[in-house]
Amino acid sequence: MKRNKILTLLTILALMLFGTMNVQAATSITTNPSRPGTTDTGSRYVTNQSTITINGVVSTDHLSAYKILDVYYNSSTNQITYEFTSDFKAFQAQNSTYRNLTVDEYYDLTSGSTSGSTQSPSSTLDALASAYAAYIKSDGGVTGTPMNVSGTRATLTADAGTYLILPTQTMNVYAVMVGNLDFSVEGSAWNLNSATIAAKVSEVGIDKSVTTEGNKEDSYSFNEKYNYIINATVPLYPSNAIRKNYIIHDHLDAGITFDDVSNFVVKDGTSTLTISRTSATEAYVSKGGSDRVAQIRINGQDLTITFYVDQLTSTDLTITYSAHLNDDAVLGAVGNKNSVTLEYSNDPYGTSDYTTEPVDTTVYTYGLEIFKHYLNGGSKVGLGNATFEIYSDSQLQHSVGTIKTASNGHGTLAGLKEGTYYIKETVAPTGYALLRDSIQIELNEDTATNGTVTGYYLREIANAPTGTLPSTGGMGTILYTAIGIGIMAAAVAIIVIYRKKKMNQQNS
Repeated sequence: MKRNKILTLLTILALMLFGTMNVQAATSITTNPSRPGTTDTGSRYVTNQSTITINGVVSTDHLSAYKILDVYYNSSTNQITYEFTSDFKAFQAQNSTYRNLTVDEYYDLTSGSTSGSTQSPSSTLDALASAYAAYIKSDGGVTGTPMNVSGTRATLTADAGTYLILPTQTMNVYAVMVGNLDFSVEGSAWNLNSATIAAKVSEVGIDKSVTTEGNKEDSYSFNEKYNYIINATVPLYPSNAIRKNYIIHDHLDAGITFDDVSNFVVKDGTSTLTISRTSATEAYVSKGGSDRVAQIRINGQDLTITFYVDQLTSTDLTITYSAHLNDDAVLGAVGNKNSVTLEYSNDPYGTSDYTTEPVDTTVYTYGLEIFKHYLNGGSKVGLGNATFEIYSDSQLQHSVGTIKTASNGHGTLAGLKEGTYYIKETVAPTGYALLRDSIQIELNEDTATNGTVTGYYLREIANAPTGTLPSTGGMGTILYTAIGIGIMAAAVAIIVIYRKKKMNQQNS
């Protein structure tokens, strides 16, 4: 075999340089006598171990190594040979592309070096490793050896040979990695090499904001348009990945309504893509030509955006769309939530996808309740048929709604965003005076707690009957009235007596 011929030539070269000296093992080669080789029946399976190190992994990920090549040593001829493992041969048996691949041809795939990881579409080793990875994931009969992950480094001390490294638990996307624990000639000795690989890993993420990026909460009135912003990170999938799903799922509470898909803006990096609306609830996203980058679908309270990642030019996506609160919106501190998740292929060679934890935003709205009443003794009696206009400005130019009280004196207006409002009575109940001035109130989460219904701010407004003096309803006013009448009667009596006395004096 070519690889074995290369090693033989290296041995001959060493003999030429050092006379009759044989190549010695700087690494003292140990073998398993019960495992002879098939290419060289005089060789035995090498049990020497070395270490594979992978730098740049994510600390929470789990990785395993799957052996591709075993190493054999013939102590009589001092030769090293390589053979495919039984697991890899089983893969070859069911794969027409690699069924007849030899070890020599395997080494030719990368011009003599298989260490490292690759995402290059021109790498045949990448294609082979990807195919083997897919077999491992689908077959389930190949057992890997777990690696030790500490911080951003994964290590494995294992028997000499060639290994395919794959993540077994991760939220991220890794390119395939192949590491060699092989022998080389150094001076007059065999030396078992270690392997160090820089992981090619793409982290994936999604975030959601309301109104502006980074903002998770806001307040709006019914039917007032506002924006949601989705920021998503797209992984770099290996060129020979067999699975590249990338789907954004967005769910709105019943109190929030999606606006038309024509309001969507999708950016691939800094490039704004073209939205081709097919209906109010469906659109295609493209670069302006026939190639579709994504599909947008709205189904009731659910939004789905399916991306075709091979058509993307950036790893950063921004999706902006408008929505509004409807009559089913929850009032008060509970708020109306929007939850976004990302479903994507974290295993490019497997058959399953990963869904992220929901990212929530909340939009609040409130209600205003007016209790119109008059005082009867110590009791408040409700007054119906009072009308109030509610304004958002002190000049009373921008009306946001009208409240008319029912017979019990209560009236409500739902769906007001947080802020300052002005109440102006426009119609007073029959027989009662119209309030001259407007009333200012502050509506927010803290104040919208005292209404008869959750989420409402209650404002009590008293009125007096037309043409009557204000009365506290106590006995003091009756006493004062009686005293006043008495004084007036006494004054009249004095005047009458004075006049009679004067007339008597004139007649005498």
